[in-house]
Amino acid sequence: MTASSAADASRIHAWLAARTVWQRRGLAFLAGAVATLGHAPFQLTPFFIIAITALIWLLDGAALQPKKIMRAAALGWFFGLGHLTTGLYWISSAFLVDSEAWGPVWGIPAVFGLAGGLAFFFALGCALAMPLWTRDVRRLPLFAVCLFASEWLRGHLFGGFPWMLPGYVWTPGEPISQLASVVGIYGLSLLTLLIAAAPAAVADGAMSAGRRFAPILAGALLVGMTWGWGAQRLSRAPLELPGALPIVRVADSGLSQSEKWEGRPDQEWRVLQRFLDVSGDPETSDAAIVVWPEGAIPVVSFFMLDNPNFLDALGRGLGDRVLITGLTRYEARPEGVVYFNSAAVIDGVSGVARLSQVSDKHRLVPFGEFIPLWSLVSNFNIAPLQRIGAGFEAGPMPSRLVVPDAPPALTLICYEAIFPGLTPRGAERPGWLVSVTNDAWFGDRRWFTGPWQHYAMARYRSIEEGLPMARAASGGFSAIVDSFGQEVVSTRDGRLFAEAQLPPAIVETTLARWGNILLPLLVVLIAGLRFLPASFLAKGRRP
Repeated sequence: MTASSAADASRIHAWLAARTVWQRRGLAFLAGAVATLGHAPFQLTPFFIIAITALIWLLDGAALQPKKIMRAAALGWFFGLGHLTTGLYWISSAFLVDSEAWGPVWGIPAVFGLAGGLAFFFALGCALAMPLWTRDVRRLPLFAVCLFASEWLRGHLFGGFPWMLPGYVWTPGEPISQLASVVGIYGLSLLTLLIAAAPAAVADGAMSAGRRFAPILAGALLVGMTWGWGAQRLSRAPLELPGALPIVRVADSGLSQSEKWEGRPDQEWRVLQRFLDVSGDPETSDAAIVVWPEGAIPVVSFFMLDNPNFLDALGRGLGDRVLITGLTRYEARPEGVVYFNSAAVIDGVSGVARLSQVSDKHRLVPFGEFIPLWSLVSNFNIAPLQRIGAGFEAGPMPSRLVVPDAPPALTLICYEAIFPGLTPRGAERPGWLVSVTNDAWFGDRRWFTGPWQHYAMARYRSIEEGLPMARAASGGFSAIVDSFGQEVVSTRDGRLFAEAQLPPAIVETTLARWGNILLPLLVVLIAGLRFLPASFLAKGRRP
């Protein structure tokens, strides 16, 4: 630290400068872990703000050291490792489902391997900021834009993994989350990083008190304005639903992943009966549509669509109701048999089940549903976690399905619900979203945060598109969600089903109408704050 920088340093910076390299990296790891408390199920946004503030103070020290870019990258990596290890620990539960094949010990290196790999995006964001780093408030918008850029890349490169983006620290369905209807989850993430960075200015020892607290006041003003606008938007939500919309029941069997996949010859029939029990008697049920989760019926002895006796039993259990369900299907092709993770609309007409339409999953989970670069690693006997053949084949982009006596629907199968922008716009816009997922892979929701995180992210798709959602989740939260991301009814109370009239869609949101056109403008505007003249800030320096 130079003499001039030492004179300008606050007690916070001086204390951090006295720490060893590995102590500072340990603090970065701890800050990353604290940031996880901002996400579901905790939604403690102030802890996320504290964590980001601490990271900026650590970067302030790195900027004064030799090889500052490498030092900043290391701090960013340790922050990302702490954040993603504590946020994605639930992945270990997936290795317990087929413990004979994988063994429970594989879950630990899998968590650290995934977190360590994704942490390089945080390292990139911090490294990008270093060449233009300053010792005044201009570094705050710079940091926000650079870390946002790395988070955007994390959500898009190599298939993308936009899990726990910064914008998700705002509880879905509440006022601030409504901003996603304008700028999407990525725009909300950028603004969240800018707000979270603001308190770091209080440690700028060379600035006057007014200039040090000005970013906090600006951030508070932005939060207040957004909350007020979001509250006004929510106040326009319809209180009385139109009678033309159907009643929908979302249901789960209540079986864990290992219980569902017991290798009994009658397993498909046992699971079917569980689903029919929670779907209600077709003669007395008020629901016109029933939704079952992803891969509802296991493939133990046969594929669901290939067994006419099974379909007959399904039809009798449905009566005249429509079923939307996740299932596994296959196609015989010249090059061999290929498998699909699909969603299907099955009409129940007078007790006769009829397959109406099928939608195949477009976004597959790497190593969970397929093995990347399979042609290169096929000789190593590596199989995806689901272990159905060599994995699934990806389907086309999701398109809307025709559902009898209901608006056209778009199905998002499990992993797809974390990706914004999959919903068709314009003339092809659906009337509602159907999310079918198997959150039993994410562990028991009493001890694992994965099901909570997935549910929160899925609700943001309703906010972005202005569309209601019916969500059926094995082992997670099945729910009916309105077009503002608000929960209408769910299985939080421990029931295996939830039922309500489908909420109406609202007019296209700004995001649905124009896409992400505002996002680059927002990036340019915030990045431009870094290039304000230094003389503009000099007036606020202490004499």
